Amino acid sequence: MSRPTVKEVNFVDFKRILDRATNAGTRVEPADTARWSAFVAANRVKEAGFYAYARSHSESLKPVIIDEPEPDGGYYLYSVRDEVSLKWVPRAV
Repeated sequence: MSRPTVKEVNFVDFKRILDRATNAGTRVEPADTARWSAFVAANRVKEAGFYAYARSHSESLKPVIIDEPEPDGGYYLYSVRDEVSLKWVPRAV
């Protein structure tokens, strides 16, 4: 059984992905609780653990979900101030 991993994503590439998702309507913010909860449950995202790990990269992280298929879709934590973006990569089923 493989374990979930955290992947650092180039911030410029992430911004491009985020802008495209915003235009396509596939960007999900935490305020959209129904879509947010469904994605987190379906992808078994361990939000607290991911956030705790990611804080070593930046103190000013914001969560966002790109509700698209791989390779760009997923749960991200990012900081515009620190130009950091991290992606939760779930374990294979």
